[in-house]
Amino acid sequence: MQETCETGQRELMETRYLQAERTLSRAEHQAWESKDFDTLSRLYLPLQESRRQIRQRCGEGPVAMHLLATASNQQMDPVKLAGEYPQGHLLVAAWGTLGPAIALRELASSRDLYLQTFLGAVYPVIDSEPVIAIVPLPEPIPPPSIRTVEQLRAALPAHSLILHPAEIPADARIGSAESFAGVMALWERLHTPFLQAASQEPGAVRRMQAYRVAIQVDSACELAHQFLADIARSLARSK
Repeated sequence: MQETCETGQRELMETRYLQAERTLSRAEHQAWESKDFDTLSRLYLPLQESRRQIRQRCGEGPVAMHLLATASNQQMDPVKLAGEYPQGHLLVAAWGTLGPAIALRELASSRDLYLQTFLGAVYPVIDSEPVIAIVPLPEPIPPPSIRTVEQLRAALPAHSLILHPAEIPADARIGSAESFAGVMALWERLHTPFLQAASQEPGAVRRMQAYRVAIQVDSACELAHQFLADIARSLARSK
């Protein structure tokens, strides 16, 4: 495990951020499974730095947030999207399914692309144009039957966002400071409820587990990594 950590640190120093994140994530999983809090206390900040750098690299590419299915065109091809957008921030929202967005995340990982994708789905609703649901985690979602917005909200996983197309940050072929800020605001809206829930967990290990969920929602969530490092350091010192 120490050798894995050293490899990850070297990759980070060499600016090989995707490789560093993968290596350090593997070390974090191993340390978590063995409850090696001393290693975890030294691991979370370089892991967070690798993820911050990945987020920044993605931000140097285009922002494409209107990759939305319609009732007449419900198909979305993840392979085609990965070819068209090898770098950037995307919102991929198929018709009542997260499948294409999940598949695109998997393609980005397997191809080592600086490409991050929100998990979205388009839903028809009563008395309105279709809305976009952005889901925090890859969980089952309801089928695209017509219902009210409130009925849809109740059917979606907890802390999902429901947005009208006009609320989505504007597309930008090359990421600008303004478009990147809009993307970051969406990530913050997604991870904030999970940070708040984690802070209320009784017991240090349970808090750590909850903060790890917040990172599953937003891999670059800086506060979650900092809290994890602090708690791990405290647990290591108490042994």
